[in-house]
Amino acid sequence: MKNTILLSLLLAMPALAGTTQVINEPPPPTVTNDSWQWFIGGSAGYLLDYEEDMYTLRIGANSPWVFSGWSVSLFAEGGWTENHDALDAVTPPGGDNEIDLVPITLNARFEHLISGGLSAYVGGGLGASYVDAEVSGFGATAEADDWVFTAQVFAGLAYHVNDNVEIFGGARWIYFDDPSFSGVSLDDDVLFEGGLTFHF
Repeated sequence: MKNTILLSLLLAMPALAGTTQVINEPPPPTVTNDSWQWFIGGSAGYLLDYEEDMYTLRIGANSPWVFSGWSVSLFAEGGWTENHDALDAVTPPGGDNEIDLVPITLNARFEHLISGGLSAYVGGGLGASYVDAEVSGFGATAEADDWVFTAQVFAGLAYHVNDNVEIFGGARWIYFDDPSFSGVSLDDDVLFEGGLTFHF
């Protein structure tokens, strides 16, 4: 009897083994961010040496590139400010002057997430500034304009309110080459700023 039961079990084993089904599912696809996300934004700030306000507008894109946890964005930026002190040396006594600076730069920004929506950023840019100067005195007015080399580096903190809205604040060092006007020196300055960016 025992031998019959044992023999029946042995004969049934291959049949049971054949009903076992092994399912090999392919691994899930790797998700990669290979798209560019466009953004526009602007900032307002104060130049310490010039003692003037400065305003900027920017348009660019967040790239899919990441280096050691730092994401990369590229953008073009245009700004506007004044520097009346640069013309003091060539302004007659009792005269007046006005000088407008319009910097246009191409920039790279590196951003690293700190916690939640808070991140730190650093970057820099190169470009040129349009300089428009006007000096009046003794009943006459002289005007001149020029393009000068411009460079900047910047750093600060950004807070992403959601996927589309970012607020930021920081500082930047801006260098302006001197224009061809005699006796006019623009030098460099430090800007403290705050701004808003919209991603889409």
